[in-house]
Amino acid sequence: MTAWLVVLALTAPAQELPEVRQLVTFKFLPGQSQEAVTIFKEEALPVYRAHASMLRFRGYREAESPEPLDLIVVSTYRGMAGMDTFHDAVQKSGASLGGLYGRIGALTQEHRDEFVEMDASLAWGDMEKAPLQVLVSHRIATGKTDTYESLLHDRIIPWEKQAGIIIGSESGRFLVSNGWHYFRIIGVTSLGDWHRYVTGGRAQPWSRQVSLIVAESKQAIVAPLPELSVR
Repeated sequence: MTAWLVVLALTAPAQELPEVRQLVTFKFLPGQSQEAVTIFKEEALPVYRAHASMLRFRGYREAESPEPLDLIVVSTYRGMAGMDTFHDAVQKSGASLGGLYGRIGALTQEHRDEFVEMDASLAWGDMEKAPLQVLVSHRIATGKTDTYESLLHDRIIPWEKQAGIIIGSESGRFLVSNGWHYFRIIGVTSLGDWHRYVTGGRAQPWSRQVSLIVAESKQAIVAPLPELSVR
């Protein structure tokens, strides 16, 4: 029996790591945005395409945001280990991303790096079809993250699907951030749909409970840049 259990353990498939997304938000020096986008498009993207350990890459421009931003790039990996695998593979291939990032850095006034572990069980809809995406960051009251996730699963996401206002949503916990705990992406067709979504959500019975759990939020509405897309 013991030997059989050992064989079973060795042959069982390893549990797949969750997706981790690295979000880098840029504010460029005046007049330098297009040059930075060109470096990404013409020099970085061929490297990204050559290495499948970067599952996806997307670029976004600001549509509406209280914090000025010029570009957000989102790289997706299979866990943080997938990011290690990607950089190891790039280094072994002889490609140099460090030089590219240094040149982009020279065009940058400020930037912010964040990492999010996405929860596949809280994702629905086809976000690739969304002309606009609302990036929402929450600070959650101490000890209430599990409660918030339960509300998402049991109340908020079922309402989102039933209401038919948005295209879809994704959610996850920050791994690295400036004090933010939870991240959501809401796919919408228009600014008007985002307004309808916010107004409709406030009228729901669970809205008051969310307001007691979420201590602070910020939003940025962005639009995809088709030229900055891999896989």
